[in-house]
Amino acid sequence: MASAFNHDWERLAPLAHYDAEELARLCLMPARQLQRRFHRQFARSPQDWLDEQRLKAAPRMLLAGQQIKVVATELGYKQTSHFCREFKSYHHLTPSQYVAAEQRGFDGMI
Repeated sequence: MASAFNHDWERLAPLAHYDAEELARLCLMPARQLQRRFHRQFARSPQDWLDEQRLKAAPRMLLAGQQIKVVATELGYKQTSHFCREFKSYHHLTPSQYVAAEQRGFDGMI
């Protein structure tokens, strides 16, 4: 029975648009059940975990050349400024600084 509840959370996160209620729907379970599972498995709420996953996905999108506004929208942020604040809080650089630092790193390797 345990295998019936094994989900590939990292794969489901973007499919749920980083939204806990949508994730619960995709998993065919009530939101409260999803909350209990996440508290047991990750010691945090589903939305906290999903927020972290979208911040982990952002650098890949930025380094692929997507504009900051597009990345913010695709990751479900209503305001680009909110995305930039959250990104800086998590990565310790603004999205622009992050891309510039990565490009300098790559240029230094050539």
